[in-house]
Amino acid sequence: MFFPATVQAVSVLLVAGAAGAWLAPAAAGAVFYGGLAALANTGLLLWRSRQGEIHSDGMRHFRSFIRSSLERIVVVGAWLALGFSVWEIQAGPMLAGFIVGMLAWMLAAAARPDTG
Repeated sequence: MFFPATVQAVSVLLVAGAAGAWLAPAAAGAVFYGGLAALANTGLLLWRSRQGEIHSDGMRHFRSFIRSSLERIVVVGAWLALGFSVWEIQAGPMLAGFIVGMLAWMLAAAARPDTG
């Protein structure tokens, strides 16, 4: 599960660098900030998956799955909301960074499934 996270981080850095070169340094920061939201999502997923390895009954797994999903929604939503409202980061590049990060994770995870 660390391979997709590595691909995600590298992709976000590359796209942020490209945005900084082609658009403006502020756009690079916005892309990076959005990518950090995707990386936070992945970090929480990795953390919870490591905790889930010790569960033994199905209902406990299900509760952990629901809690993990809600945590990730709240953390990513709050992170993006802070970017929009408090720090007034450019919405387009920030969301582009988030989308690039999530797509990189999904593609890397699909290309190299964990075997155990």
